[in-house]
Formats: sequence, structure tokens, C-alpha cells
Amino acid sequence: MTTIRFHDALRLAAQALQSLQLPAEPGVRLVRDLYGRLRFAVNCVAADFPVPASEALQAAQTELGPYATSTELLFRDSFSNPDKFFEQPNWLRTTVAMGSDEDGEPLPTEEVLLLDRMVTGQDWLQPAHPTGKHPHRLVFYGLKGGVGRSTALCMVAWGLARQGKRVLLVDFDLESPGLSGLILPAERAAEFGVTDWLVEDGVGQSETVLQSMVSVSPLGETTQGSVRVAAAMGQKEGDYLSKLARAYADTPSDHGPQRLGERLRRMVLALEQREQPDVVLIDSRAGLHDLAAAAITGLADTALLFATDGEQTWQGYRQLFTHWQRRPTVVREVRERLAIVRALTPKSDREIGVKRFQRKAYELFAETLYDSIPQGTVEAEGDYFHPIEADQAAPHFPILVDWDERFQEFNPGLRAEHGGVTDAQVDATFGALIQWASQRIQEEPV
Repeated sequence: MTTIRFHDALRLAAQALQSLQLPAEPGVRLVRDLYGRLRFAVNCVAADFPVPASEALQAAQTELGPYATSTELLFRDSFSNPDKFFEQPNWLRTTVAMGSDEDGEPLPTEEVLLLDRMVTGQDWLQPAHPTGKHPHRLVFYGLKGGVGRSTALCMVAWGLARQGKRVLLVDFDLESPGLSGLILPAERAAEFGVTDWLVEDGVGQSETVLQSMVSVSPLGETTQGSVRVAAAMGQKEGDYLSKLARAYADTPSDHGPQRLGERLRRMVLALEQREQPDVVLIDSRAGLHDLAAAAITGLADTALLFATDGEQTWQGYRQLFTHWQRRPTVVREVRERLAIVRALTPKSDREIGVKRFQRKAYELFAETLYDSIPQGTVEAEGDYFHPIEADQAAPHFPILVDWDERFQEFNPGLRAEHGGVTDAQVDATFGALIQWASQRIQEEPV
């Protein structure tokens, strides 16, 4: 007997929906629970669904073995409030890979309507396009630390403030807070931080900390604009780990539990209304974490994806993009908000290395997030999103940040005359990124 694994179960369920003679309406859906177990759901009462079809689905469900929730199907009469279950927005059209034929050729994919229950990571699949009038939000994200993401954020903040912009920085890297240490002397830290807001929000008093969350960074003191910071933690913090352990919890509301992503959106909106910045820069937590998901899919007008030319980077982004790829509606919502940054670009063999990176980035986006264009299609035919490799405005076209050892132990508060970096040195390393960000925030959000 073949052992069924997690990655087999959804394919087997999709095969059953494909092969069984089921009514076209109502369509049969799939629910996957926290353990990966599956169950068929039909948006009608059980009496209105043909008995042979019900029996066939029950048999298919049983064949999923440990990945079957039970033999029972879900119908409208399974719930006291069926509309709350069947009409919720978490149902997603999901593409399922169906394996290969006897010759090893991939079989056509199938699409199912899936409700995926997950302990974490739901915000990756729940893009909430920023709406209403708000300052442009730039999210700085990387799969791993050590790629200069936070330093780049500081330099972009400084560059925009030099242009007269009011810049608000928000630190989402709660488990490794370092943004404040980079650009805020300890004595300048605000009384409260982002973690305080999340904890106080859990007991209904987030408004009481909002007015004491933001402090002025000396980074903007020599500019026409300003740099203000909402750090992860507040001044003289003594209970940070205890707060952090509670910060990610859902909170009750009149419309049901509010997840982390929705809560963070409320916080950023409240900060924007209070601070009235021209632009908001968010330092995302690294890795495939819920904080990153909330920042990229729920808040970003632009998400800067920091990357180096290492296999770990490409594999990580491919995992994320493939996760999105299976949900076409999510892909269409997210992809044009993305922009890749070639971080720590080596100076040796620079031109060759940049071209190699550009080629890999293009291949990654083309194979996962860009539309597949049918063979023989004329360029003007169809509404396809698939920029060419040389398109400098495309998400895959890299923005370059050069390697410079002067920024490895960078102190933004140290003036050039005392050994700090000069304006010219900042522009040489981060000028392309600052210019790109400046142009981007002038555009209408995609």
C-alpha cells in the first residue's frame, strides 16, 4: 500500500473531482484543515445533491487515508450559518500540479476552489491592495539577514529627506529589532514601540500608546525634510520577550477575530493619519514569516526584494513565488508591486555578474509570476503581463546596490568630518536605489 504524503493528498482529491461524474453546479470545493487533511464541500443541502455523486465523493475522501478528515461531506445543512462558511473571502482558486504521464511529460494542471486552514502564513494568500489616499509605502524585505536591507532603508530615508520629504520609518522586524539602533541614539527612543501597540491593542487600548510611539532621528537633521521612526521596542524596555510572545495573537472584534495582518494595517494607517508623512518605509522581518506576509501583501505599494546571487536566495524566492503561482488571483494582485534589489553587488567582474543576476531574476519571474504566452501569439494579442528581460521598469529588472565595506559597520549619526561617510559615498553606493525610490513614490500605486 502506497503511503500518502501531504503533497499527494491535494493532487488525489483534484484527480477525483476531475474523473468523477459530478454535477456542474454546484461545484464541489475542498477544505484543508490545520493538519493538511481534506474534505469535500458542496454549496447546497444534502438532499439536493445526487446520491451516486455523494457516494463517489465519500469513497474518494476515504482513499485519502490519513489525509481525509472523515468520510462525511460538508453541505449547507452541516452548518448553522452556511453563508458564513461558503461566502467567506478565504476561498481561493488554486492550481494543482497533476504529476506526469508514463513518458515523464507533465500533465495539465487542475484548478480547485480551496479553503486552506493554516496556523501561520495566511496573509501570504490574502493580498489587500492598499486603498484610499495614503502616502506611498515601500517595504524592504529579504529572505535572510546580512544583505544590507536595513542599512539601505536608512540611506533611502536619508536620500528622500534630503529632497525635502517627510519620511516615516516603521520597524516590523520585531524578533530582531535593529532599525532604532541604526538611526536612533538610546536617549531618543520613543516611550513605546510597535510591539507595545500590538499588546495594548489586544486589550483595546492601542490609541493610548500611539502618541508616544514615534521619535525624531538625527539622520534627518541636516536635510530639508525629516526622518521619524516607529521602532520595534520602546525606551527602557524590560519586558520585551513577554510582550513579543503575545504580540502575534488574534484579537476579538465585532466581526470576528482580527489576524496579525489586519491589525498591522490598522496601526500603520493610524500612524499615517497622525504623522502625515510623504512616504512610509517599512523594515520587514526577514524570511517567510507572517510579519513579512502582512507587510508585502497587505501594506506595500512597492515591495523591494533584496537578493544576492546565491542558490539559497533563488531557492527561497522560488518557494514563495510558487506558493503564489498556484493562486492566480493572488499573483495578479501582487506581482506588479514587486521590485528586486541586487544587494552587495561585487565590484570584481561587475558587468558579467550583473548580467548573470538579471538573467536569473528574469527566469524566476517568467516561470512563476508572469503570464504564460501561448505559442504563436502575436505580441499585440491578448492581455498578458510578461515583460521582456531588458525592460528596466519590470519587477525582475535589478536595482543595484554596490558592496562597500564602509557600510558594514555604518553609523549614520557619525558626521563625515569625524570619520563618517560622505554624501558622495552614499550616492555612489545607494544612489541608484534612492533615485529609483524617488521616482516610484511619484507614481500612482499599481
